[in-house]
Amino acid sequence: MNSSNNSIWFYAVATVLSVALGFFVASHYSTSEPVYHHAQLLPQPRALPEMALVDQQGKSIGNNLWRNRWSLVFFGFTSCPDICPLELQKLASLLRLADASARLQVVFISVDPERDTPARLREYVNFFHPDIVALSGSNAELAHTANFFGAAYDRSVIIESKLFSVPAGIDMPVNAGNAYQVNHSARVFIVNPQGAYAGSFMPPFDAPQLWGDIKQLIRQ
Repeated sequence: MNSSNNSIWFYAVATVLSVALGFFVASHYSTSEPVYHHAQLLPQPRALPEMALVDQQGKSIGNNLWRNRWSLVFFGFTSCPDICPLELQKLASLLRLADASARLQVVFISVDPERDTPARLREYVNFFHPDIVALSGSNAELAHTANFFGAAYDRSVIIESKLFSVPAGIDMPVNAGNAYQVNHSARVFIVNPQGAYAGSFMPPFDAPQLWGDIKQLIRQ
């Protein structure tokens, strides 16, 4: 066999090996390493604690709220001028995209209990989607819940020309009035069907991108 034939065999074998290696790598990563566009998952899901919160009907919730469905949790307040309406609009679009078999729910937790009564929460979330669940509770319980997820928030108010910051968990001063601001996280938290905090989404994102990641989570 001359040198020309040796070269042909060499390149033929190298080509076959390269193609085989490519198939192996593609197969390995497509089956064991899902790629998420926005979801950031915890190394290990954390079981949710008991939460003494009420829904927009004024009813106390139990752990059954989280069972046998995927939940997306967002902290905010109904007087929010920008972030909350924008994100709830996206989450409502996501609910319309998701098929019923996904068993997906959106849970909006208000961290402004002084203004966000159950009646106000009911009217607010219904504007975006009738299936959105709204929750609230005492300032202490809301701070406990937000702290579990790592959702930071506080409130800013001007009283007698002085700016005050009211930390999470503290009741608003009685002379604060209704003109104050709530500063809060825009992260969307993921709770799995076992009732455990599994990860989060960090904006910016849109509904189709969220739905793509959630479908991958459901397949796991």
